[in-house]
Amino acid sequence: MPAHRGFDLLRPVLIVAACLIAAPALASPPPAPAPGIGRIADLSAQRLLLADRVAASKRASGKPVEDVQRESEQLAKVREQAASRALPPERAATFFQAQMEANKLVQYRLLAEPARAGQPVDLGPVRDKLDAINKELLDALPAALTEASGERCEQRAFDAQKRAAKRYRLDELHRTALARAFGDLCRVP
Repeated sequence: MPAHRGFDLLRPVLIVAACLIAAPALASPPPAPAPGIGRIADLSAQRLLLADRVAASKRASGKPVEDVQRESEQLAKVREQAASRALPPERAATFFQAQMEANKLVQYRLLAEPARAGQPVDLGPVRDKLDAINKELLDALPAALTEASGERCEQRAFDAQKRAAKRYRLDELHRTALARAFGDLCRVP
């Protein structure tokens, strides 16, 4: 038997072995972002993806996007939780106001396009997820504020948003809302 024929018989085995060796590296999730601005970008993206469900629920219920009472309650809760984390309460509230405005941006846009609004859902579990993300955002905010006070904050924020958009496969609407979710993080002392 010629030497190359033996290789031809081994070729499928080598291909399978190479795939088995490479598969774990390809299947592993992307590394978690560093604390600070990267973590804020990731959590903000997760929060914005929930806006789709909120919009669907509001379409089904006929409720308006604006819910001033709920927003006021949430901001009061943020101020209280910020104080217990040694965060300036108003700075935390300003950040979360930007998060809410970004979420409403998504809702308004989805409600303007009926085909994109999605199926109605129970808001209870969605609000539970939002509350959990809000707590994580509050925990990540001190490191983000420290990082924001440094040089090149806008570039780091832009890069973090770009990575989060890719990681969560955000469309143009959600990428725009992600930029809005950052508000004036890099501009407010």
